[in-house]
Amino acid sequence: MLLHNVPDLVPYEGVKTKKLEANEHFRVVLISLQKGERLDPHASPTDAFIYVLEGNANFNLEGEAIFLSPGDGLSFKAKQQHSVNALTDFKMMLFR
Repeated sequence: MLLHNVPDLVPYEGVKTKKLEANEHFRVVLISLQKGERLDPHASPTDAFIYVLEGNANFNLEGEAIFLSPGDGLSFKAKQQHSVNALTDFKMMLFR
């Protein structure tokens, strides 16, 4: 599948997600958070990697606060508690 201008696939309206690819090996999800929105603490069932496309956010990983901006990538292990707080309109891609 070929996608053009990936960030434009989801708007800044609350919290939005769009599954871009999913198969037995991996999943790719585009996530958009409007400024001030939050992903509450949760854990992924698998190891994961996020890549920031637009905006800034605070990412909390197991109690450690990490400031994210465009171009940043972050990997974390399965079952690690994490949350996201959008400081500006924010978009990231999740690979797991």
